[in-house]
Amino acid sequence: MTWVAWRVQRAQLLAGVLACAALAAFLFATGLSMGHDPTWKYWTDGVTVLLEVLPGLLGLGVGAPLVAAELHQGTERLAFSQSVSRRHWLSAKLLLATGLTALATALLSLLLWWWTGAVSLPFSLGSGGFDGVRVQPVGFDVTGLVVVAYTLFAFFLGTALGAFLRRPGWAFAAGLPLFAAVRLTIERWVRPGLVAPAAVVRLGGFARFPQTRGWVLHQGVLPAGRLAPAPGHSWTAFPSTLASCLRSVKVSSASRFEDAQRHCALVTHLRFVTQYQPEGHYWPLQGGEAGIFLVMAAVLAGLTFLALGWSIE
Repeated sequence: MTWVAWRVQRAQLLAGVLACAALAAFLFATGLSMGHDPTWKYWTDGVTVLLEVLPGLLGLGVGAPLVAAELHQGTERLAFSQSVSRRHWLSAKLLLATGLTALATALLSLLLWWWTGAVSLPFSLGSGGFDGVRVQPVGFDVTGLVVVAYTLFAFFLGTALGAFLRRPGWAFAAGLPLFAAVRLTIERWVRPGLVAPAAVVRLGGFARFPQTRGWVLHQGVLPAGRLAPAPGHSWTAFPSTLASCLRSVKVSSASRFEDAQRHCALVTHLRFVTQYQPEGHYWPLQGGEAGIFLVMAAVLAGLTFLALGWSIE
């Protein structure tokens, strides 16, 4: 069955490998070029977007036709005519495709780890690229364990949709918005709380990147002694009491304004709080988020086996 699974799937598997190889060549070229001028960005912002969506495209591209193509064309009946059970047939196909997909993306993840370090530019340049702090979303999403987890989730999402819809194109088209929605939901509402964030408390103004060196989640003015808003309250940049105090103080320069902020913060018993995920939380966050996507991938694999019994007559 492994040989048969390879013969049936080799077109999309080889296409995925070739796509990864082409991307690897580009990453090597741009990564090595950075040594000539460490202040110039040798890639466009479109490359960053491509790297973020690549796991979804690769996973869905391999997974969507895995079952759907055979169901649509009726070629699965050949396997069943050889006394091969549906479970054995699907297990062989999934094992081969999952192994190759995981291996290819694991190698790509290692290359991306090197590349994001090689092309990092100083934060002061404001390049919009990588600044060497991988816990920030722009670096987090394209390095580490999550690259493999995203791809496997997309792969099993495409496989499950294909088993239900029986059309590779429909499965791929339906999978793209679903994959994007799950990714955005996890990044915005789940990832920030996977590990307890750190906080910087100041009297005069909010902490900036060199002080936090991480992923800033929230900034606001809070009562002294609090690191987060009270239940039922939101983060507020300048409460009315602080704003009123600042208006009453004459400010002639930027340095004077910071002094005014300190004075008003002391008078009103308020503090400038910056809540962030520090760089040291990178691996705990990677492990937590990768685990979530792998669990969802396992659930989708189970749904595929269930759908197989319903969709094949």
